[in-house]
Amino acid sequence: MSRAPYSRLVGESSSALNLGKSETAALTVATGGVLALVLGWILSSRALRVLGLAAAVAGGGLYARIKLAERTKKIEVAEGHILAELDELDPVARAQVLKGVVQAEL
Repeated sequence: MSRAPYSRLVGESSSALNLGKSETAALTVATGGVLALVLGWILSSRALRVLGLAAAVAGGGLYARIKLAERTKKIEVAEGHILAELDELDPVARAQVLKGVVQAEL
């Protein structure tokens, strides 16, 4: 099996500074919410605390949704590569590979 597609996937996700615009926006909203929450505690402002908590939860939820979508896409790509490799094998070899994968997971 070729390891080039896997190494390409790992290389894309290894850069922590490579954030998209939507990820940056989600993190900005979450950070602003946390700052507003802390400021609300300092100033004893209930409205600011509620607003900060809502923004932090919304930003965190949006960021989690973006990361889960990226993960799903990577899984689909990997699944496609694996299925393409398995299609090239004869049925007995395919069964042996699948048996090995299952045994490795147990």
